[in-house]
Amino acid sequence: MGMGINLLLLDVDGTLTVNRGELALEPEAIRAIQRARGRVRIGLVTGNALIVAEALAKYIGLNDAPIIAENGCIIKVNSSTIMLSALSARSIAEELIKRLGLKPTYQYPCRYLDMTLDVNGDDYNVVNRIREELIKMRVNESYAVETSGYAVHIRPIECSKATAIRRLCELINVDCSTVAFIGDSDIDAEAFKVVGLGVAVGNATGRAKEHAKLVTRNPSGKGVAEFIELMLSGGINTLT
Repeated sequence: MGMGINLLLLDVDGTLTVNRGELALEPEAIRAIQRARGRVRIGLVTGNALIVAEALAKYIGLNDAPIIAENGCIIKVNSSTIMLSALSARSIAEELIKRLGLKPTYQYPCRYLDMTLDVNGDDYNVVNRIREELIKMRVNESYAVETSGYAVHIRPIECSKATAIRRLCELINVDCSTVAFIGDSDIDAEAFKVVGLGVAVGNATGRAKEHAKLVTRNPSGKGVAEFIELMLSGGINTLT
């Protein structure tokens, strides 16, 4: 017999937006989130800086939402902020900027552990170049490098969305098997394995879809709205 959804976690970029690669939020997703408030606890799991995630949560009506920021490096729950590593990728990112001619993202100054670099062209090519450089710098075993489709992220190896979701569930006393998480990118794929229901939006990456238990028909924010409406109507009321 299945269990109900006690916590709905949402990625932001490519998931709450109108499309992957775009920053504008999808109005249908925001309206659906606001309809769901009070009926299910909702949180954000994002690669964005904590200050960006906190502001976004307030603007979409999730004032007390638990937040996982910087791709699992930081948890904010109630009034507590928890850093999940003592290691920051800032000095490594700054060296990579010099060596490879890369540029930091606009969020770079307000990030703590997971550092982001702008991508012009092929994300995966930049990821491979960075990984090769980390080997030369002899720090490749300490840092993970991935693309979100918006930026290339360099973070301490022990941090991930999956690890942070497990820790968040412990902190708020929620069974991970009763959690649904909606995402769109390769970074979200591993996190799908630790929740009861991993949901990929319709235009998610192949890796995300492969690891998801459910793929929405609609893309990005419209896919989020689709899932929430299905959940509120009782179409998804248990997790098996």
